[in-house]
Amino acid sequence: MTEQHPPKLSPQRPWGLGMGRRSLLGMGATGAALLMAGGARAQEVPPDNELTFNLIRENEKIGHETVSFERSGTKMTVFVDVSIRVTMAMVTVFRLHHHETETWDNGQLLSFAATTQKNGRNYYAQGWRVNEKFMVRGTADPAGYEAPPGALPTSQWNHAMLQGPMINTQDGRLMRPVVTSHGMTDVVTAEGGRIPARHFAARGDLHFDTFFTDAWEWVGLSFKADDGSLVTYEKV
Repeated sequence: MTEQHPPKLSPQRPWGLGMGRRSLLGMGATGAALLMAGGARAQEVPPDNELTFNLIRENEKIGHETVSFERSGTKMTVFVDVSIRVTMAMVTVFRLHHHETETWDNGQLLSFAATTQKNGRNYYAQGWRVNEKFMVRGTADPAGYEAPPGALPTSQWNHAMLQGPMINTQDGRLMRPVVTSHGMTDVVTAEGGRIPARHFAARGDLHFDTFFTDAWEWVGLSFKADDGSLVTYEKV
């Protein structure tokens, strides 16, 4: 394996919201068993190489997330962009921008770099492979650390993230989620349709529900924002 170098950050394109601010604890056996069953595949990429979601809070659209994929042979680059703006009485009370780039080769994460601007504060996280080690540093740990085996960025598109430790893409902290399966349900799309999906819940310091089709395409997410309101992702 060729040694990678710390990826370059893009300060002008930053992310965040509730997921980045909490840490977690271990994975539930039920969730792990379902993820491993039936030949579950990591890195399921949609046919048009893009996923787009509207972010909904109290029946109002507050932002969007786009995940795009570029593939060349065994290599794949993933771009994640999130933009959020919450207003009250025409005054902006919350604003967030996030950008992350991941590079993969033959299913192995080589590097990631993420920048986040949240209510005027800047955060970063980055990771890179050095032979068999994966090194991480960020706002929470500028000196850096070696991530444990199987650790992946908190990128919801990749269901393999649920199997082990998570690397916070806002500030670089290591998370250990408790994830359980809640079987099948339907998720609502931005056009009002419904998609049958597997439901997984993460609990502990990190609290979210995420949804995947039988083919492991990411189709939904919900979590509580800092003010306790529920934010849901509706697939466009």
